[in-house]
Amino acid sequence: MKKAIVPLALGFGVTLAFIVGQRMSTDAMAVVIGVAVGVAASVPTSVLLVALLRRERREGWSQDSRSWQQPTLPQPPVIVLNPADLLGQRNQQLPLPPPPSEPMLEAGLRRLRVVGDDEDWG
Repeated sequence: MKKAIVPLALGFGVTLAFIVGQRMSTDAMAVVIGVAVGVAASVPTSVLLVALLRRERREGWSQDSRSWQQPTLPQPPVIVLNPADLLGQRNQQLPLPPPPSEPMLEAGLRRLRVVGDDEDWG
């Protein structure tokens, strides 16, 4: 009985494929063949991936896997510079430039207002 199951299943599959193939359109047949070829193309890659994963599990994490890790580098030093110290002007206020004169304002330059200035906004 067990010897007859394989040929019967194979004959049934071939007959079913023949009948379905006769009734399918050309476009539908192209899609089915494309899917079958795509699945067949992915089988060797899947077998290779499974073989590599099994070998890795069987060997475990060895000395070789530790050598792939990058060595940890110390943190780079952070240097903070005060520009006033570099210019030799420690604890001194730099003088502000004088405001523009009125003729310059009439020439098309904008008038800027400083927030917190005592000048009237109105």
